[in-house]
Amino acid sequence: MAYASRADIETLWGADFLSDLLPEDVDADAAIATALRFASSEIDAHLSARYELPLATSPEILISPAANIAVYIAANQHASLTTTIEERYKQAVELMKRIAEGKAGLGAAEPAISIDGASSDSGAAFFAEPRAWGRGRP
Repeated sequence: MAYASRADIETLWGADFLSDLLPEDVDADAAIATALRFASSEIDAHLSARYELPLATSPEILISPAANIAVYIAANQHASLTTTIEERYKQAVELMKRIAEGKAGLGAAEPAISIDGASSDSGAAFFAEPRAWGRGRP
């Protein structure tokens, strides 16, 4: 599943950005489609630590990271790779790491967790023994 599209890249980076980024002798449509596919695969590698893939829906939180990773992948020429592209890529990867570690989430696509002892959508369950120590207890 692609988490972003060419239109998303153009919205985030500007309409003429891709034509400036890619060499003239490259098929822009094929290069962008490949970069978006690779970006989605990189995101899936992070998400697979915490989520069952493929995701049922494509969360909006993944659009910007997918677009930024795809731009980084597409900037295959040394002259095309700018510090802005590299910094946005690093920020996208850092977000994916935080999501994989459970320090951030996907928003509405987050697994629901129940506190009544029932399993969550992800299969996790939480149980505790009755308290053995406490105030007013013998």
